[in-house]
Amino acid sequence: MEREEKARLIWQQWENILSYQKKLNLKETCEKCTDFLEGRQWARPTQRTKNLPRPVINIVKYIVNNKKSNVLSSKIKMIYKPLIYDEQNSELATKGATQFTNFASHINKQIKQEDLNDKAIKDALIKGTYVFHYFWDKQSKSGMARFDGGLNGQIIDPLNIGFANPKEKDEQKQKWIIICGRENTKSIKEMCKKNKLPESQIDLITPDEDSEKNYDVEEQDGEEYTTVLTKYYRKNGEVYYIKSTKNIVIQDETPLTPDISKVTLDIDEEGKTNEDDEDINPDKPEAEFFKMNLYPIVVGPWDEREKSIYGIGEVEQIIPTQKAVNFNYAMMLMATQNIGFPKTVVRPRALQGKQLTNQPGEVVVDYSPNFDGIRYLQPPSSNIVPITLTDKMIELTRTVTGATEVTNGEAIGANMAASAIVALQSQAKVPIEDIQKRFWRTHEKIARIWEQFFKAYYTFDSEYLIEEDGKNIPQVFNGSEYSNIQFESTIDVGPGSAYSESMSISLLENALNRGDIDFDEFIELYPESAMPFKAKLKELRKNKLLPADVSQYIAQNPQLYQAVMELVGEMQVQTEQNGLIS
Repeated sequence: MEREEKARLIWQQWENILSYQKKLNLKETCEKCTDFLEGRQWARPTQRTKNLPRPVINIVKYIVNNKKSNVLSSKIKMIYKPLIYDEQNSELATKGATQFTNFASHINKQIKQEDLNDKAIKDALIKGTYVFHYFWDKQSKSGMARFDGGLNGQIIDPLNIGFANPKEKDEQKQKWIIICGRENTKSIKEMCKKNKLPESQIDLITPDEDSEKNYDVEEQDGEEYTTVLTKYYRKNGEVYYIKSTKNIVIQDETPLTPDISKVTLDIDEEGKTNEDDEDINPDKPEAEFFKMNLYPIVVGPWDEREKSIYGIGEVEQIIPTQKAVNFNYAMMLMATQNIGFPKTVVRPRALQGKQLTNQPGEVVVDYSPNFDGIRYLQPPSSNIVPITLTDKMIELTRTVTGATEVTNGEAIGANMAASAIVALQSQAKVPIEDIQKRFWRTHEKIARIWEQFFKAYYTFDSEYLIEEDGKNIPQVFNGSEYSNIQFESTIDVGPGSAYSESMSISLLENALNRGDIDFDEFIELYPESAMPFKAKLKELRKNKLLPADVSQYIAQNPQLYQAVMELVGEMQVQTEQNGLIS
């Protein structure tokens, strides 16, 4: 099939996607929800409504921020476990699981996965769906010795992605997936020239108007942009991708698995190049190379939509209440305004052409014969029903959405026991538990995608650091050593409450006071985030700068204990400063 025909086919598939999204009213809903979150909650004023107050009591943003923080309150760690089928590979599989787990933690920090999670949940709350997309970024630096680039990730707007069968909720069962983006026309042409495309085909790359502009995002004047479609599909079980514009294919079908034979040559200390390496020799039988068979895309809904991969957001369901709240407050402000500045009734010629002002103490002469030519038009009396109804609506909205006072910490007493606080917050978070667990399960899919990238791209020794006991320990990772080992991906979720550390500290202090643990065990078990100088304190203890009897005495005197902790912190600061000076 010619380049033009392939491009037209992909473009037609994308237009079918847009047609389906239009049936769901997806674009209009996403735009409206985005406007309400960002505070654009009133229609444009007309001649009749130009004097109406337009207050914005943004309960949408309040609830979105609250629920986002609750879903993301727990730290997620990807854990790899070996699926062992024979004793021969059991030791290698166990070692590989540890290597993959450590390297995943390194990649998690490198690509700022927590920021991606934040954007994903925000998208889900507003637009109903979040989409993770992972790719090999040649501009990224990940410590690779011979392979330029590194794993990276991004969040795709749900309006910019489409599926072969939108009723199928499992993205890995799709026949193909298309991602839409806007790229600089000049940059696209330069890339095509490097790929040695004929000039006649490059001329077919023309700037176009983004007919499906989202959220009133304007493109910069003076720059020309072209819509680029990236299509993922499978061929003989392996994932491929192809890029095209409306008129021409700009990148031929390419396997997601990298071509090892095209790796940049590097000369080692012995004068050999990686061309001589048996592990990357292009003559090696193809069956021994790892092939990527999972789409690098993970899709998740906030709330599932019947028979559709696109979900339903939280904001969409709050908008009617938000409108009612704003309108009620606008009416109350209007009533207050009418009381402060009531309308004046003036008989003809009562003022004899003079003008009334709002100046305090102004003297007004009434020239009418009966001196009743000027009077206030009595405004209606204030009613307490609207404000009572509005407060009740806000309260019910917070209840049904799980954004209660207990969840936010507003109703928690300062002297309340840590265990009681955790129990209250755990109970208050029940309405979002399903959403939170669904998001955690999404990371199991992400872990499997990362595993493929580790095995296919990180095929040379990669140096990275892991942190243990406050020290950075160098590690070396080579995914190709485990290309034939299968792993199971699971998720380890950290403490889910902001008060979990307080409860842990309280339990440790009670155990220390009862003598169940000694001071060294107390230090070892103390939360890292609450004791940033733990490693230094352990070193001091190791050097026996604190004798056992002194430690016991300190542990039994809280005030003295606090003073020692402050002193150790000061010592650590001084040591670091001296190190910088020297």
